[in-house]
Amino acid sequence: MCLILFSWQQDSERPLIVTANRDEFYHRETSALTLWPNSPVVAGRDLQAGGTWMGITTSGRFAAVTNYRRPADMTQTFPLSRGQLCQDFLQQDWSVKAFLEQLSSSAMDAGGFNLLVSDGEQLGYASNRFQDQRGYDHYRYNSQLEPGIYGLSNHLLDTPWPKVTQGKQALAEKLHDNANEDELLSILENTLVADDNLLPDTGIGLERERFLAPRFIASSTEYGTRASSLLIRYRSGAQSFIEQSWQQNGTQAVRTYWHQGSLY
Repeated sequence: MCLILFSWQQDSERPLIVTANRDEFYHRETSALTLWPNSPVVAGRDLQAGGTWMGITTSGRFAAVTNYRRPADMTQTFPLSRGQLCQDFLQQDWSVKAFLEQLSSSAMDAGGFNLLVSDGEQLGYASNRFQDQRGYDHYRYNSQLEPGIYGLSNHLLDTPWPKVTQGKQALAEKLHDNANEDELLSILENTLVADDNLLPDTGIGLERERFLAPRFIASSTEYGTRASSLLIRYRSGAQSFIEQSWQQNGTQAVRTYWHQGSLY
């Protein structure tokens, strides 16, 4: 997952709204949104490393992950899959705080990650790429985010990359207008590339920064936006989960809906 825009306790009828784009290699094998066999998990699945980039459970748990962009990490392998972090939270019944607390013992076994988890009552955030004064990575978490509108890409929560700041503003405007599902999903289809002076420098070169800058990457190359997801949790406890799959050049593929136990 490379962009997550979410509203937490800002809408009285919809306390959690998550819009997210997963950018990935087109050849990486993936299964679409579904109810996993013999499991309460509703999610897509990464068939290469296992786990998922974003999922929920029928009881109201939620998890999503993005990677932290750093060239040094791209040439390494790690014993713990980022997608496994989501799967572990979804398949257990630990509280947000307890899960994030125990993760401290294994967090550095994974590549750089940003993790969001919710048990329906709390929404927490964690990353293993916070740096101390000496520049060493360490793990840190917040088990209870304050109500607000947040954005997360391939750096720490609310890092002001253009796709994050502009995406948060777009989400705020849609919420003000009481937008429906299609209107919320449309936030994720923006292909605008910000001016060079606004782009981050993550060590991958300006041309690559430009390529990765839009909220939606409609690409004819081997990498681009593979899925757009929308999760809405209602005050009643009902949930709607939509996944729009994409092919190269931003061509629409399958759209899958899950609502109150029904997949269609």
